[in-house]
This record gives sequence, C-alpha cells and structure tokens, in this order.
Amino acid sequence: MTLKVIEIENVKGIKKYSFNLDILPNKPSILVAPNGFGKSSFAAAFNLLQANGLVLSGYSLYKNDTANRPRLFIKYQKPDNTIVDLEADESINTIKDQFDCFVINSQIDAKGTGVNYGSEMTINPVILIDEIPEKVKFQYSFKSQQKIFGLNNKVLPNIKFLLSNSKLIKKINENITILTNALESQIQRKISEFVNEVNQESGTSSNLIEWIERNKIDSLNNIDCLSDLAQILYEFNFFNLKAEYFLAGIQIINLYNDSISDFEKACKYKIYELDKENYKSTLKAFNSTWRDIRIKESGKQLIVEFPEFHYISNGERDILTFVALLQQAKRRLKKHSNILVIDEVFDYLDDASLIAVQYYITQFIEEYSMTGRRIYPLILTHLNPDYFRNFTFSKQKIYYLDRRELKVNQHLVKLLINREHPSIQDDVSKYLFHFHTSCINKRLEFRALSLKETWGEGYNFDGFIDTEMRKYLNRKADYDPFAVCCTIRKRIEKLIYGKIVDMNSKTIFLDTHTTSKKLDFAESIGVIVPEAYYLLGIIYNDGMHWKKGQDNVSQIAAKLENLTIRYLIKDVFAQ
Repeated sequence: MTLKVIEIENVKGIKKYSFNLDILPNKPSILVAPNGFGKSSFAAAFNLLQANGLVLSGYSLYKNDTANRPRLFIKYQKPDNTIVDLEADESINTIKDQFDCFVINSQIDAKGTGVNYGSEMTINPVILIDEIPEKVKFQYSFKSQQKIFGLNNKVLPNIKFLLSNSKLIKKINENITILTNALESQIQRKISEFVNEVNQESGTSSNLIEWIERNKIDSLNNIDCLSDLAQILYEFNFFNLKAEYFLAGIQIINLYNDSISDFEKACKYKIYELDKENYKSTLKAFNSTWRDIRIKESGKQLIVEFPEFHYISNGERDILTFVALLQQAKRRLKKHSNILVIDEVFDYLDDASLIAVQYYITQFIEEYSMTGRRIYPLILTHLNPDYFRNFTFSKQKIYYLDRRELKVNQHLVKLLINREHPSIQDDVSKYLFHFHTSCINKRLEFRALSLKETWGEGYNFDGFIDTEMRKYLNRKADYDPFAVCCTIRKRIEKLIYGKIVDMNSKTIFLDTHTTSKKLDFAESIGVIVPEAYYLLGIIYNDGMHWKKGQDNVSQIAAKLENLTIRYLIKDVFAQ
C-alpha cells in the first residue's frame, strides 16, 4: 500500500525527476526540499490532473516550451502487494483508476496587464461546493401518515422535528439502501401485519405504546431494514421507548415510498445545509482578522470569499485558505486510495495556528482510516522538522526530495554512532570533534569498539577530515559531508583560539563545551567573533550526530551545496 515512486517530467521547474519515496498511507509524510528545488512544480503536476489527462498551459510547462510534453508517473504497491504503474500525460490518465488527488496551495493571484502585471494581488475565492443541490423539503404530513396507519393512528409520534435534524438525515442518506430494501414485498407485508395488529387493539395512545413495548419489540427487531432504521434513530435519543423508534421508522419508509426522488433530493439539500453550517463554524474558529471571511452562495456554487489582499496577514491568509481547501478536499477525495498534496501553506504560521491545522489533518486522516480508506497526505516544506518544530505529528515520516548521492565514510558513521560510549565519549568530543592543542591516543579503546584504530590518534583523524575539506573546496563530487562539517567546526574554533591572548582564557576556551558557548566566552573577553561563525553552526552541529532510521546525508549535503553557504565556508578557510 505504498507510493513507491513519483516521477515528474516537464512541469514548471522540473525537467525530469524521479522521487523514490515508499510513502505509507494514513500518516503525514513531510517532503522537505530547499527553496528553488521544485516543490511547487511537484504540487502543480498533481493540481493539473484532469480526468482525461495532464492538462498544462504554456506557463506550466518546463521553460514555457510547448515542445516539452508533461508527464506524471506513479509506481504503486496495492494492498495485495501487486505493483502497478500509473501515469498521466496529455492524452491519458490511469492514475484516476486508483486515486483521487487534491492539492492545497496558495490562492494568491497576480493581477494587471503588461508592465503592470503583478501590481495588484488578490486572494482567489475557494469553491467549497461545486453545485448547490436543488432546494427540496421533505413532504411530510402527519395527517397523511395517520390516515395510512389506520384506526389507532394516535399511537404515531409526529416526526416533523426529526426530519429537521440534519445529522440524522445525513446518517439515513449514508444508509439509503435500508430504505430501498424496505420496499421489498416481504418486508412491506410484515410491516402491514404489525400495523393491523395494532389497529385491532384498544385504549389510549399510552396504552397502545405500552402494548407494543411489552408484546411486539422482539418481532419488530426481526423485520429487516425496519430494525436497522430504528437503530439509527435510537442513536439520536429522540424518544423514551423503543416502540416509538419503530413507529417513526415506519413513517420514514412510507415517506420514502411516496416519492423516492423527492426524498433523496430533500436529503441532499439537508446535508448541504449541514455542511454549510459546519464550514461557517470551522472558519469562524480560525478567523482572527477584523474582516469578515464570508461563505456565500454564488450562482450554483458555495464559495469562501476573502477580503482584499492588504487587509489580511500572511499567516491569517494561509490558515484560512488551508481550512477552506481542506473542506473542499473532503468532498473531492472519494476513492479507497487518495493523495492530498499540501504545498508550503504551514511555513509561516504561528505555533498555535500550526497546532490547530495539524489537529485538523490528524482528524482528516482518522476519518479515512476508520472507514477503511487510505489517504496519503504529502506535506511540502522548506523547513526541516529536525531543526524547526513546525511539524509534531506523532506518526509523521520525513522524506528529503533533494537527495544527494554523497556517501559518508562508514568508519566515520560508526564513530558517530559510538561517540557517546563511556570509554571514548569525553576524549572524542574534546579532541577529535572540537579543536584542541593536544593530541590523544585512544587506539586500544577504538580497537575494542571495532572503530578505525588509527583514528584513535588525533592527527590521523585530522588528516582524513582535512582531505575531505580540500575535496569540497575544490568542488570534487566525492567529498564526505560529515567530515567537512567537522573540519568547519575545528577551523572556526582554531581561528578564535588564535585571537585569545591570555593563556588562562585559552585554557577556559578549550575546556568549554559546545562551539556556541566557546564563541560566547570569547566575545565576553573582547574577541570579535564574525556572525558567520554562529550562522555556520547549523552546518557543523548537524554533521556531528547520526540519527538512526532517517536520511542523514541529503539534508546536510543540500546545505553544503548552497551557494551562499559555500561562500561563507570558503571565506573561513581563506583566513
């Protein structure tokens, strides 16, 4: 049940890229990539899927060139473990055979023409419901139902209030086959026999209800469909006695039989009213602006209309459009397997709003899981959750789209994994992973842990990481990113150490734990520390730890390949 591969060709900024992911259903998948990588192109490929193919206009094609034909390919492992290849291009779409797809992204649109294009920004309305159903009400008449029932019709409860309950009507509509099957002759005969028996009794309405309660409940429970319908009504706690639920159920079956078409239309409109109120309350809970975020009927559609662009903050805009689009997604994603792509809408939310939208995604996933369906939420972001606590789902899995082929020296991996072993912990941290004027000899301890024995002597380890740094500075493709990170840290500490004059302060500097605290100490005694030394902390700190069960290489390699970071590192080694 995994999305094994997603491949995209000729969509916006992507010429051709194959993502090997193995994404599991019903858990949030965080897809991380730096700005400029092509996350929006990834989302666009899904957003432009239509029933008959992948329909892209000129501006959505790679390099805006109509000769570049678009394609979206998915390799999918089905629940029976068979693997199918699905694809969409301009003429076919086999993806729809397995998946419904929906994209949540920014609704900002640039207006203007010619040189003035982009001078005005607007927030597009979100369509919650494509077509508002016909306004049809239930044609329920208590008097008509009494006439159908017969002599003892006083036993019937008036169910007009019940038919105004939108949640009940939605439940009945979800189980509409109960009413369809209830019209079968055998079931109708049993209901008629029960009605005839009631009409042969005498007494007040209370007497008749009590008689049914004492004598007929077991036989009513054995009438298929009627008992199922009574059970649905019972969940809503409308009446005091079981007999009343069966009598209400008989009236609903009669009402359905009078006009199946009108009954089903009335159900659809009642559900529409329920959805509309739910949309209103949900958006109201998130609307912290002083402007109205309006849900309104426009033509045959129900839409969310936003205020003018400059009247709403980025965070408010993002959360409100997310909530509105998530409601739309619920209506669109109907298959057993569904893909929901969320394109960077969380990256600028405050903590409280972020928690709220993650709650809604969790609830969204649970709804699908509880009904035996599968949802694949693909959340695109440039913020790495390992460093920014922007995503805190309990079952989230992180994927790095910008995967690099750099390979870490396995001796170094083993050292990073064992760095906290009591026999080497203090010495490895102090003398190998940080700058120090002294050298250690831990060959025996390294041998006992099956580590590279020669690295137990610091100058051998320094020789290895220095070689890898030269590869990096000379733009060789086979450098070890973790060794580079270690060399950066030691170089920065060495440069600052060289600026400290007092010998006692030098000793304190060497004995201080963590690079940031070393730099803080140096500044406290008057040493000027370039800001770049602190900024590079996200590089040299990342590369000194190995986290099991995740891609440790891609995230660091992507940072090292950033042009600005390359410049900062080159400047450090030019001093």
